[in-house]
Amino acid sequence: MHNAFIKDQNGNAMTNIPTDLLRTFVTIKDLGGFTSAGEFLGRSQPAISLQIKKLEEILNTKIFLRGASLELTEDGEYLYEAARQMLEINDQIIAKVRGENVSGKVRLGIPNDFELAFLPKALRNLSRVYPNIIVEVDCEISKVILQRYQKGHYDIALAMEHAKENEDRDTRDYRLETLEWVYKDRRLINGYDEPIPLIAYPQGCVYRAIMEESLQSQRHPFRFMYTSTSLLGIFSAVEEGLGITAMARSVIPEHLKHASSSKSLPELGQVCIGLYYKERELNMASRHVLDFLRSGIANIG
Repeated sequence: MHNAFIKDQNGNAMTNIPTDLLRTFVTIKDLGGFTSAGEFLGRSQPAISLQIKKLEEILNTKIFLRGASLELTEDGEYLYEAARQMLEINDQIIAKVRGENVSGKVRLGIPNDFELAFLPKALRNLSRVYPNIIVEVDCEISKVILQRYQKGHYDIALAMEHAKENEDRDTRDYRLETLEWVYKDRRLINGYDEPIPLIAYPQGCVYRAIMEESLQSQRHPFRFMYTSTSLLGIFSAVEEGLGITAMARSVIPEHLKHASSSKSLPELGQVCIGLYYKERELNMASRHVLDFLRSGIANIG
């Protein structure tokens, strides 16, 4: 039982928040559910619910809005940001005092757009706790990433693929993303009589394949106006109005327009962004990187 209430030197009651309750709360928010948090933390869903109830009792407030979605109350939003900082400090202290000076080099392969979406933040958080872990990052289209992973070039790979009907992987290791059309001028996606001008990564890119498949299914003419291996090149071409492209919703810049479909363009469906690694070959440094990548995927967007 948690001893949340103790007294100071003057005998006045003080309240402490057990860090395991905070960790459970943050994990629920990060992973988007009580069940997912329970699987990650190795606890049952009822046990997770009891921990949140205990946390609310200690703070004398509600932290989740009751309903289908896991939206936070105003107090919950404040607690989430504060709890993340407290847990980072807690983990830093444990690692430093115990002498857990984990070091090593981890080779990571990742798609171009998802590198910008969450990797800098995930690696910044990693470096605060484990400053001696070096991550070598290689960015490419997913087809190339997977080919290199199979040849042993990476310890961990993140790749984008077509979404499967039945995904049997650990729920922490993948995320389903809705694809949307991205453009500058709406006239490019509504009532365009000429072939649709497309901007894309080279052959082998999942975005490119899905655009082709969806337009071919509608027998809608299209042509590739601009091809680039660079995410910056793709964005620049869209901003200049050369054509339209497709991208996972959570990585689309706020200043670019986007839509799931239009009068003349079909819905693109979903893609799966997922982690690949060989469990038995992961060393301690790789395992820590994997944990931070899982958290980063859960918090994209």
